[in-house]
Amino acid sequence: MKKKRILMLASWQFGYSTTTFKHCEFALDEFDFTYMCWDYELPKIELSNVDIKYVSRKGNLIFRNIRFLNTINGEIGKDYDLIFANYFRGVSLIRLLNYKSKFVLYVNTLAVGKNRIKRLFYNLTLRFELSFFRNLALISRGIGKKLRIDNFHILPLGGECFSDDSKSFERLSLLYVGTLGNRNILDCVKGFHNYIEICKKTEMEISARFTIVGDSPYHELEEIRAYIQRNNLEVYIHTKGYVHRNDLKPFFEKCNIGVSYIPIRSYYQYQPPTKTYEYLISGMPTIATGTYENKALVGPGAGVVIDDTPESFQKGILKLTQQKFDSEAIRKEYSQHTWEKVVQNHFIPLIKKHIRQ
Repeated sequence: MKKKRILMLASWQFGYSTTTFKHCEFALDEFDFTYMCWDYELPKIELSNVDIKYVSRKGNLIFRNIRFLNTINGEIGKDYDLIFANYFRGVSLIRLLNYKSKFVLYVNTLAVGKNRIKRLFYNLTLRFELSFFRNLALISRGIGKKLRIDNFHILPLGGECFSDDSKSFERLSLLYVGTLGNRNILDCVKGFHNYIEICKKTEMEISARFTIVGDSPYHELEEIRAYIQRNNLEVYIHTKGYVHRNDLKPFFEKCNIGVSYIPIRSYYQYQPPTKTYEYLISGMPTIATGTYENKALVGPGAGVVIDDTPESFQKGILKLTQQKFDSEAIRKEYSQHTWEKVVQNHFIPLIKKHIRQ
């Protein structure tokens, strides 16, 4: 049977969003994908049998956006079975110009950032543009709640399994992987420092270690390293800087506790955290801040939920030392959240349903 043709639209360059890459990767047996996006002149990432079409960003803001819209409109005219659009500002114009085509609009994030006015404007624009689409898919129910919409499909986040090992928890080896930008990871470092000081005062063995993998353009890594050096913590806390996800496996295999530290702010509450999924899928209990999504995900026997303070992080470590964990049981419990399962159980049925309509 001839495969259905899907046009996937996104603003980010192909391969630089794990979500869209995995949607294509695990649905290639079902659909023929054409992926259209901006060309940010980053190294090109390819996926066999995905036709990637880039649009140049040369020129000023107005002209390059007109070029983007015109190129997409021309591509839509090639008789695709469905257009799967990952939300970007202005996507409603494409819908208006192609009202006879079948669309699914996917929203996988709200505005994040410290500027309240910018967040408000982005979310209001998003909500307005959603009104032009009949078929909506959201990454979580929480985002639907925040946007005050009821009629949508859930297309959840997935994660990758980086370790199949059965882990021992006699010694704790904590791992944080992700951006350091606006995540207050220095709080974790201070909390871990507090834990070390408590061990020294009570003459407990300091067997725990903490590995931090990530960077940001805002000098957080330099601040963290300065704190570690100033307090002589090099033996206990190791910073690796940025590591490509293809090279993360050794860190997941070496460590046994995941750290999902997200500041408990209104704009982070409903963002499902990729790394929480990946820690749990890899059989790692997780110390997670109590955002709406983290609390929904980290169940009994899968870790501890904490506040976003150094003191709470330190208490969370102590709680972990007092509990028993089974990495195989955790991996099995969260196996339905792997990208392969998410695509098979959610993405493919969603696409087929809307093609049939």
